[in-house]
Amino acid sequence: MRHGRRTAQHGSLAVTSPVSAKARKPHFAAWKDVPTGLYATAAQLKSMDLPRQPGPPAATVDGQDGIGRRTTITLYRIDQSAPTASTVAQLAAARARSENSVRARVCADCGARPDRAPIATESYGALCPTCWHIRGLRHRQEEARQERAAAVRTARDLLRVPQNRPLGVLHVDYTERGHTPAGTRRSPSAAKVTVIGANGLVVAEPLLRLVPPRAKGIPEGAGDPVSGSEVLAAILSQLTVLIWRYRDLDDLSAGLRSQGATWFLPADGHVREMARLASAWRGEVTPDGDRPVAVAPGRADRMLYLLGQIADTEQAPTMPIGAAT
Repeated sequence: MRHGRRTAQHGSLAVTSPVSAKARKPHFAAWKDVPTGLYATAAQLKSMDLPRQPGPPAATVDGQDGIGRRTTITLYRIDQSAPTASTVAQLAAARARSENSVRARVCADCGARPDRAPIATESYGALCPTCWHIRGLRHRQEEARQERAAAVRTARDLLRVPQNRPLGVLHVDYTERGHTPAGTRRSPSAAKVTVIGANGLVVAEPLLRLVPPRAKGIPEGAGDPVSGSEVLAAILSQLTVLIWRYRDLDDLSAGLRSQGATWFLPADGHVREMARLASAWRGEVTPDGDRPVAVAPGRADRMLYLLGQIADTEQAPTMPIGAAT
């Protein structure tokens, strides 16, 4: 009887070795990636309501040991584990010895009695994994609420008309030139820089050339980058400038430098990024606990409109955890 399989290329016998079988065991980068209800550690199996002993190692996960050092933890399939040798009488006696044993097995929030021991917390009692996750999300939402309140105050300060540095909202639209045959994006040939004031009126809107005069793809009306940049610098030096993100201006900065023009933005203390402000105001928390970045408005007038929305926000009262459910 032959074992293994023949490969199509060489007709040789390919035998699956124990090493290759071990290499196929799943590995998870974090506990959040481990499928719920499928794997457990040896300690988790031992601490189940009806304790079990592990079968063969089935997977690994990156985690921490008992003193906080990073380590790789072995996981076992729950459906491949077996009951321990403890008798029912021994299980009952162990439970009777501890006054808190029943309470430690019941989720203090939802009343669930999971097979695996709930997570012990000082503030909330024992929590099942779902309620623990909900508590974490509520904590993240409370952080978001505080950041939203700070964003509202910032927006109101920006729209308040100071005597020396009024607000200027700046947005850039590029004239793209496509890609090279190799797929590399060509640098834009020009940039229309729109600056509007807090009243919505256009303060400046030059179209600046970002490539040599004889380059292809330059739009009609594109002006000299040197003189245009100097005019913008003079205007913006009197303003607090609101942009979406600094990196949106990378192509503009590189193009102006390539043409010998100076950069026109004022010092960092007078330039504010709206992406962070808008993300804090939106304050969304995903089911994974992440904080999404706000979508760019795409125009200067929309940026100003969004800033007004933020400033006009009435803060909702804080809800106790679980009130929305």
